Amino acid sequence: MEEILTANARAVLNVLRESERHPTAQEVYDRVRLTRPRIGLATVYRILGQLERQGMIKVWGYGSERARYDARTHRHDHAYCTTCGVLLDIPVEIVLPRETLEQAARAAGIVMGSHEIRMYGQCRACQARSNV
Repeated sequence: MEEILTANARAVLNVLRESERHPTAQEVYDRVRLTRPRIGLATVYRILGQLERQGMIKVWGYGSERARYDARTHRHDHAYCTTCGVLLDIPVEIVLPRETLEQAARAAGIVMGSHEIRMYGQCRACQARSNV
């Protein structure tokens, strides 16, 4: 599927694949402009939407200016910094019994399709700034 991507779309996807911090659209735009200086912000938004529809990326935080983009589409969990808003992959697999997950879903009134565990706290960079 990648071979049908335009040069701009490949550049956007490469930025996402190289990032460990799930960048915002503005951050993607700023990085892509280093290699594609004529690309526009609207084009980056359009490409991000296309990549999501094609299943090549995931979006976290729909409908907000702080939406973050992830090229890792397999199931994995995240940590969210409540100070700076960075979204990080948790590099350890967190396993909960399927029955526990389904029971929680039923209690919420949904049929579980997939799940993610998200931890909230302060990232290392923000911890270092608070300790100064």
